[in-house]
Amino acid sequence: MVAEKLLILNLKRGREEAYRQLIEEYGNRLLRTCYLILKDREEAEDVVQETFIKVFKKIDTFKEKSGLYTWIYAIALNLSRDRMRMKQDMLELKDEWIGNDDVESQVEINIDKELLRKEIFEMNSLYREVLVLFYFEALSIKEISNLLNEKEGTIKSRLSRGRNLLKESLLKGGRKNE
Repeated sequence: MVAEKLLILNLKRGREEAYRQLIEEYGNRLLRTCYLILKDREEAEDVVQETFIKVFKKIDTFKEKSGLYTWIYAIALNLSRDRMRMKQDMLELKDEWIGNDDVESQVEINIDKELLRKEIFEMNSLYREVLVLFYFEALSIKEISNLLNEKEGTIKSRLSRGRNLLKESLLKGGRKNE
């Protein structure tokens, strides 16, 4: 813990050696995590690079309420989510250009996908994260457990609770001002 505080202090002072230490200490771990989320080595490398750039620029905003890696992980997770959304949007755009003779069914499918996406992203992050990793990234309970550093039972519980909340919300037709 003392070593981490010293690292943070040196990062805030802009010491080059601290930046090298940060990359050496967290780079591979972060790359592995991003790869598990994105399932694409090049994209994971890009996200890790973007993450470190953001960390270097925003280190002064780090309030030390959590561990340094937790803060860095949150940045990487948000950047990974952005990538996943961009990929999904690109796939949907590509599907639209390919065309479908049945325009009405295509519109219904897009509305359903948008509602589902909207509902998932409005959920509490505890459930949203697990649902996204399980359904959209097709990670196993064990992989999610390792990724989030939680017990498998906790992940199963969050997944179950998240499913129920999502189902309730969708049956009501969306959150409607909740």
